[in-house]
Amino acid sequence: MNPVLNEFVTHLEFLGYEIVPQEEENSVLAKHQTHGNTFVKAYLSGVLLQQYWKVTDKVRKKRHEFLEAVNQLNAAAHLVTYVAGSDDNPYLRMDGLFLGTYDKKKFGLFLEAYMFDTNDRILGNESIRSFVM
Repeated sequence: MNPVLNEFVTHLEFLGYEIVPQEEENSVLAKHQTHGNTFVKAYLSGVLLQQYWKVTDKVRKKRHEFLEAVNQLNAAAHLVTYVAGSDDNPYLRMDGLFLGTYDKKKFGLFLEAYMFDTNDRILGNESIRSFVM
């Protein structure tokens, strides 16, 4: 495993994530029963967390409303950026970037904010909830 990822992965395993190595050397899939699946990639001197959300067919029919809802998510986000996929490949992605070397307390606070943006912002947002599965 990529040395940059090692301490981050250990932290995630402690929190109950199952780690699945990916073909790409600097990347793993962190699977959690409650928090979903998150790709974790070594990026610069830290890690990039990406979580993908499947979307309903409603996204194609009401694209403008979906994009408005994604903009609302971005305006209220604590630390992530929400990205809407294209018309041909619709999805909702969350990107969270932790820069710098691993620090237990700082990464723990980062994960707390990341999970808030995952659970409260998406699952608690009526505008976006009707578009995600």
